[in-house]
Amino acid sequence: MSEYRNGSETARNAARDARSEATDNSSEMESYYLQPGYIYASHEGIFLNTVLGSCVAVAIWDCRNMFGGMCHFIYPYQEKNARNARYGDVAVPYLIRLMQELGSRRHELKAHVAGGGTNPELSSGVGERNSRIAEELLRRQNIEIVTRDVGGETGKKISFNTQTGELLVYTTSRIREADWYR
Repeated sequence: MSEYRNGSETARNAARDARSEATDNSSEMESYYLQPGYIYASHEGIFLNTVLGSCVAVAIWDCRNMFGGMCHFIYPYQEKNARNARYGDVAVPYLIRLMQELGSRRHELKAHVAGGGTNPELSSGVGERNSRIAEELLRRQNIEIVTRDVGGETGKKISFNTQTGELLVYTTSRIREADWYR
């Protein structure tokens, strides 16, 4: 009986050490602020952070290779001759392509969609259109959306761990200047 206990204690200690090591690695990871109109994907573990109002961020994680990327776009559709990552219909497919170029298979990708808020003083509806195009493009590619935090009248500050696929969403009624570019 004492051998069994010692074995269980050893297993518990090993599990605790493994969790501690994973936590230690996360605390040492670099952080990058993803500005509107940018895309980032890499095998390196990093925290990707951004601040959203009506903009939408799509974070994609490869659950087999354990890496990820994110795009942050401002408008749903590109304007005439303006093909860049400020537009969801450009940014989302490009992020998917980057992930595939880094070795991902589409059926092993999981997505988070956040942002798309509304400003009650404006009636543009751009936030709703942004979230709709993101979800539509992911569905067309058969990429499962595991987190959907869109809409509302609040801003969101998000942090995506490209190593674990975890997304943290902080909701705020007021975006402070210090939230930008940090």
